[in-house]
Amino acid sequence: MSNQKIQISQMESVIMDALDKYKEEAEQVISDTLPLVGKETADELKRTSPRQSGEYANSWTYTMQQSRGSKNKNKLVVHNKKHYRIVHLLEKGHAKRNGGRVEAIVHVAPAQEHAEEKAIQRISDKLENLGV
Repeated sequence: MSNQKIQISQMESVIMDALDKYKEEAEQVISDTLPLVGKETADELKRTSPRQSGEYANSWTYTMQQSRGSKNKNKLVVHNKKHYRIVHLLEKGHAKRNGGRVEAIVHVAPAQEHAEEKAIQRISDKLENLGV
């Protein structure tokens, strides 16, 4: 913002204009950053997933969802496209048919934590560099 003198009566509109500009730039930063984080997370899950058949690990992908409401305009969803039914069973473990349990193979939770850390760090770095 320049060093212009403004009247007290104009202060509200000047502040609101600056906040609107920051909001638009922040939304742009978020919409640019999330797909990159989604691709990296899907790649991480492809590397760290259990490989019984290889098909499960190779089916990870991401989707950007746009909501109509004002909250969470950009939503990143990383999911297993073909084998979505067994993600929970592998991640949490499950009971066997004839008794006993299959131990959990935790692979989604670490990838989720990495994705959240990456997204927060990249978005905050870019917002600090906006200079608004």
